[in-house]
Amino acid sequence: MNLKNYIRTLDNNTNDTMRLAKSCSSIQLQFNEEGKWNIMQILEHIYIVDKVIYRLLLKPSDKLSETEDLLGDNKIKRLVVEKREYKVAAPESLYPKGDITDVATFEKLFLQQRTSIKHDLESGKIIIDTRIHKHPYLGEMTIADWLSLIIHHTHRHLEQIKDCMFALETNNSL
Repeated sequence: MNLKNYIRTLDNNTNDTMRLAKSCSSIQLQFNEEGKWNIMQILEHIYIVDKVIYRLLLKPSDKLSETEDLLGDNKIKRLVVEKREYKVAAPESLYPKGDITDVATFEKLFLQQRTSIKHDLESGKIIIDTRIHKHPYLGEMTIADWLSLIIHHTHRHLEQIKDCMFALETNNSL
């Protein structure tokens, strides 16, 4: 994994996330279709998942891969973003808790988290090596795979946010 390219991609993903979050009205942020999370809850979920992955990236592992990635960026993108119709319930620990109730709070926490990830990658605290940690649905993944997941998980939910905005727009035009 090319660290410089990854940081650039992470920055773009972070900027896209903040741009979309800030473009939402308070009505959009709280609107949800029955049985689905509202946009504010989706944003909180993105933050929670980033936080969990960040902690995992710092953990040692007894299991190592022979290659830098097991799934690879393209496969993770295909599974997580391009096949969005395939839904898997997140573990309850990754559900939004209601702690983030506005975009300003999300922005502060999310940007702090992303800055920590970048800093720790650049300083070598997070080492992109062949350690393996198991994902509950995707299976065994290396550190590079987990870093790709941060980007693609967020991208998946940005598309979900756009779907929510479209659904609200459609409901209001009826």
